[in-house]
Amino acid sequence: MITRFRTRLIIILAGLVAGALLVALAAVWVATENQLERSIERELSVSEKVFRELLDSRSTQLLQAAEVLTDDFGFKRAVSSKDRETIISALVNHGERIEAELMVLQTPDGKEIASSHAFDELRINPRAAGSNRELAVVEDELFQLVTVPVNAPNLIAWATLGFEVDSELAEELKSLANADISLWLESSNDVLASSLSDSHVSSLSETLTQSNGILDTWLLNNDFAGNEVILNLDSGDAVHVVLTTSLTAATEEFTRLRWQIVLIAIAALVVAMLLAVIIARGVSRPLQQLSGAAKKLQQGNYSETNLSLNDDEFGKLADTFGSMRKAISEREQRISYQASHDHLTNLPNRRFFRKELEKLLHANNSGCLLLLNIRQFRVLNDSVGQEIGDDILRQLSDRLRQCCANSTLLARVGGDEFAILYSFEQLAFELNRSVNQLEAFLKSPFKVGDSDYRLAFNLGVVCFPEQGAEVDLLIRRAQVSVQQAKLQQSFYVEYQQGLDEQHMRRLQIIESLKDAVKDEELHLVLQPKIQCQTGAVMGAEVLLRWQSAKLGFVGPDEFIPLAEQSGAITDLTDWVCRQSVELLRNWEQQGKTLKLSINLSTVDLLSDALPLLFEQLIKGFPQLPQRLVLEVTESAVMQDPEKAIARLETLKRLGFSISIDDYGTGHSSLAQLRRLPVEELKVDRAFVQYLSEEAMDESIVRSTIQLAHELGLRVVAEGVEDEASWKVLQSLQCDELQGYYFSKPLAISDFKNYLTDHELKE
Repeated sequence: MITRFRTRLIIILAGLVAGALLVALAAVWVATENQLERSIERELSVSEKVFRELLDSRSTQLLQAAEVLTDDFGFKRAVSSKDRETIISALVNHGERIEAELMVLQTPDGKEIASSHAFDELRINPRAAGSNRELAVVEDELFQLVTVPVNAPNLIAWATLGFEVDSELAEELKSLANADISLWLESSNDVLASSLSDSHVSSLSETLTQSNGILDTWLLNNDFAGNEVILNLDSGDAVHVVLTTSLTAATEEFTRLRWQIVLIAIAALVVAMLLAVIIARGVSRPLQQLSGAAKKLQQGNYSETNLSLNDDEFGKLADTFGSMRKAISEREQRISYQASHDHLTNLPNRRFFRKELEKLLHANNSGCLLLLNIRQFRVLNDSVGQEIGDDILRQLSDRLRQCCANSTLLARVGGDEFAILYSFEQLAFELNRSVNQLEAFLKSPFKVGDSDYRLAFNLGVVCFPEQGAEVDLLIRRAQVSVQQAKLQQSFYVEYQQGLDEQHMRRLQIIESLKDAVKDEELHLVLQPKIQCQTGAVMGAEVLLRWQSAKLGFVGPDEFIPLAEQSGAITDLTDWVCRQSVELLRNWEQQGKTLKLSINLSTVDLLSDALPLLFEQLIKGFPQLPQRLVLEVTESAVMQDPEKAIARLETLKRLGFSISIDDYGTGHSSLAQLRRLPVEELKVDRAFVQYLSEEAMDESIVRSTIQLAHELGLRVVAEGVEDEASWKVLQSLQCDELQGYYFSKPLAISDFKNYLTDHELKE
């Protein structure tokens, strides 16, 4: 199948011209054929007419010659003598003089006087005297006869003169009639005379004998056109005169004309094809240019193409195509930019970052990947709204651009993650110095409107190719370093051998935590809380323990932070609260009015589901607010102070007592502490553990207890390890104690036994 437009156009144009020429040739062919037939018919008709006129003219000439003979006095005297020899001699002499081959002299009543041929065969009718068209066959020869009277002065005889019609006469007639003449006798089918060649005469005689006078086949075989004239004889026989003309000779001019027309048509077709090629090139060249430009466009090449076209429709099309190319190029650039850049910060995105890192690795370059994570940004974004969160991200990206101007690449690779690539050449100073500079840039608050927002960051650092030569491996190890920094509560951690295994264990812990409640792998332990002055048991702190079927015993310091990161902490808190309520209900039924303290994480405190949970639990156990103390850390409150304070006030309205856990280790201010709806402070074990030995710790604890009492708060000291520390705390008027000196965390059944050994004091 022909697909090229130029070829098809050439074929169409050439086909149209060829078709028109074929039609014209066919018309000319038919017209010349018809004209040839008419010309031959007209020529034969003219030949027949000329033949008849020639016979008449010859008869007239013969008649005149015969009259000259009969008027001759000597001839008349010879006839009058009635001497046969004299008469014959006179006939012969006079006949030779007028070139008559046959001569007959008859009496007025028709009796023969003298004759050059057998009279019986002549059957001459004297009454036909003056006839100039009579033909007769005598002795197998055809004669044209003329009969004239011999008067001296009266009629004394009839003289008949005969002139032979032979091939010589036929040749003479042919030159005048412009057609071959053949005469044949009907009775015998013998050819009497002919101007044809001997071979044609022979074939004519053979055909007459075989076909009984039907000449159509002979004419066709010999390429003749013919016309037949029948001349009747007095004897009853007939002479057929066949006028023939050669079709080859007749068609020669027409054939030459036809070939001339064919040659002209071929020349016209060649010229037409050349014109078609020129026209096709004129049409296809701009189309080919446009097609080539479109193909470049299809291949993603949007560079400007020089289309040298005229100011016509193709030129306008080229201008339109150029405008389209420019629009597509701009759109492709925009799409390509959007596909490789973050729309919020205009930094390269994760996809672009991966490609660039892969290029560096393939080029065997060395450097460092820094992965920066915003700690708890999702919580902040949910609390302040996406618009403020987006503004903070834009400010952060601007800071990173300034701080990391000499980096290979800065990209936003996640909602709260940024990646920075450095080559070793760009790290002209130590890595630690670069990290410290970055930390300093990020310490100042982010201002949105009238509010300041301080963000906490974790940075993971991994170097290549020493610590990985694959993109996914480097990113994973950088993320592992970020997680380790979160666990260590440090700004950054550089990847070390073994962190992968720790990361895999953390992933296993997170995965197993999903089914820990369902598989009943969790249980509670209770650490007694002691009244400082009397040593009586006031209650206990609820602590969670996990004995995993897959991992064995997993300590709370290991799985609680991971539960907070993965969001599983809400399910754990829900389970602890319900188990604590069940325990308190059992104690209530036994007449025991002990209190339990449970810990709330940052995720719990900021969750909207927490108040709903406690409202539901209160419906089942109305005494719950008086029996349950809710402990929160300073860091949990400081994550989002406004929302945390509002949530604590909600819990306070429900009747719960709020305790600040690990007091002294966080960054809360006294002004912030004054705003919190709390009733209890728990001094961190770091200040209590060596209280009897460290005067500085005693001063800190004393001032803390005095401040708390001034604010109307109870004080709980945790981490009491010896009696000396207990005595110091008694002297400082601490309210409650907690530590291994009194008891380690106990199983519920062991705690029941522990209670029986101590006197319950209200």
